Amino acid sequence: MKGFIAIFVVILASAYLQVEAGREMCPPENCIKAEQCEQPVRSTSVYCANGLPCCSVVKSKYRDRCRHHGGECMDSCAQTLQRKVVDCGSRQVCCVLVS
Repeated sequence: MKGFIAIFVVILASAYLQVEAGREMCPPENCIKAEQCEQPVRSTSVYCANGLPCCSVVKSKYRDRCRHHGGECMDSCAQTLQRKVVDCGSRQVCCVLVS
């Protein structure tokens, strides 16, 4: 009986790990409330750790993260490439890398 239970537990754990292995974590800056999202990710293999929906396109008025603009936090860049965001360090600016 103990052997049967052990085999059952191993099979169950293996099935769970195979399902989890096929899942992909959504970038944290895209885990937002549904009303802030213009286009949600429809794939069931993408998930947010905080339980919020994963957003593919964030509505323009909620784009407050550097990556929402296709940017990166840097020490400096040309004024025309800078965006106002909330997630860059105090001495950094968000520089748009793709226009």
